[in-house]
Amino acid sequence: MSFDPTEPAHPAPAPVPGSLIRVLLVEDHVLLRTALVAVFSLEADIEVVAAIGDGAEVLSTVRRTAPDVIVLDIHLPGIDGLGLLPLIQAADPRVKVLLLASHPRPGDVRRAIRGGVDGFQHTDLASGRLLAVIREIQAGERAIDPQLAINAMMYGESPLTARETEVLLLAAEGRSAPEVARSLHLSPGAIRNYLSAASAKLGARNRSEAIRTATDKGWI
Repeated sequence: MSFDPTEPAHPAPAPVPGSLIRVLLVEDHVLLRTALVAVFSLEADIEVVAAIGDGAEVLSTVRRTAPDVIVLDIHLPGIDGLGLLPLIQAADPRVKVLLLASHPRPGDVRRAIRGGVDGFQHTDLASGRLLAVIREIQAGERAIDPQLAINAMMYGESPLTARETEVLLLAAEGRSAPEVARSLHLSPGAIRNYLSAASAKLGARNRSEAIRTATDKGWI
């Protein structure tokens, strides 16, 4: 995140006099969380109702603080931002969600857009622009970084079946074919076939390359 107080923010809806945007900040990096709270506290129309670092605390904090906008890091301990998105929407359909990612993957952006996220931005977004995005989202606009959206469209949907994705996910955890087989109640031979099929679809020479390709594109 870049903090340049001299940088002009992009045009954003003017805040209604006397209104406050109640923001819940969810960021596991303490220094960044502290810096963001400091930036938000300088704004007359933004109130930080809570700043937490663990995805497992989000739903209870939403119920307790009733935020208007949640600024949510996509990579969190406990449960990640993408996993939290539908849970937040179910808990409080009124709340707006802005996802931030330091290394946004096209598949993650697609999933977030498909899931109805209100905003998706890079973590390195300048502070002035971040404040503008929060106000845009609160005003009912959608704020998806254009370059992230373009990248997401360029890579397209995952070519893997649900089972191939499941097998590749378990393999990415370092499990052997027999271990994956036991987890899914399949034979080791079937697991090897799924891995071979996934590798072929991804143009990968081996399992490791297939895992790397699928991970980079956000397909697993």
